Amino acid sequence: MRPQLAFLALPLILAACASEAPPAPRPAPVVQAPAAPAPSPINAAPPGLDGRWAGEARLQPGQGASCRPARIPTAMTVNQGRAALAFGRGQRLEGTITSDGMINFANGVVSAQGNFQGNQMQGEASREGCVWRLSLRKRLR
Repeated sequence: MRPQLAFLALPLILAACASEAPPAPRPAPVVQAPAAPAPSPINAAPPGLDGRWAGEARLQPGQGASCRPARIPTAMTVNQGRAALAFGRGQRLEGTITSDGMINFANGVVSAQGNFQGNQMQGEASREGCVWRLSLRKRLR
């Protein structure tokens, strides 16, 4: 073979001597993340609380002279374990009822907590250092 042609054939000879092409990479196995736990149902409250409630907050004895009024009308609506409490005029609080019938409310000005027992809710509300006793009853339709 002529030297000029041998030079052109060299890449073909080297390619024929090379090993086979590496195998195609295998895809990484897909790992499934464990499923997140289901959230607790919002309605963990005892049954039969849905509806409208009405009552009052009475000032506890021994409160200072600045704690007024002595009685504050209160109303509450319960729907699927959530409660909205209207404490007097303009103060609205919301809370979630627990499975044992307890509830806590707060809105930055007024805080309240209570316990549902049958068709009654008893508790306390406080505002600016003053404490009232809450007493509400479920209204019949």
